[in-house]
Amino acid sequence: MTEWNENLTPWKSPKSSNQGGVAAIETYDRIQHVIWQNRTSPPTEYEDGLGDALELILAETHKLEDIVKGLNELGFRMPTGTLFTEQSLKEEFARLAI
Repeated sequence: MTEWNENLTPWKSPKSSNQGGVAAIETYDRIQHVIWQNRTSPPTEYEDGLGDALELILAETHKLEDIVKGLNELGFRMPTGTLFTEQSLKEEFARLAI
C-alpha cells in the first residue's frame, strides 16, 4: 500500500501559485479513490475526542506507555468507559483502522 493516492493528477507547476488554472481541479470521474482515503460516515464524537487527545499527547511523547498514561490522565476513556491499557489501545487502533 502506498502512502498517497497515486491516481491523483501530479502537480503540474514546479512552483506553487495562488492563481487558478486550467485542469487544476480534479474531476471525480477520472479519480479512483483508494479505500483508506474514504470514510463511510463522519467521525464520531469519540473518534474526534480521541484524535484531539492524541494530538496533545503526541506533541510530548511517542512512547506507547506514555500515550496510554496521557489518555488516562486526561480522563479520556475507552468506549466502554474503562481506562486504556497498552493492549486495549492497540486493539482500539486496529478497530478504528478498519
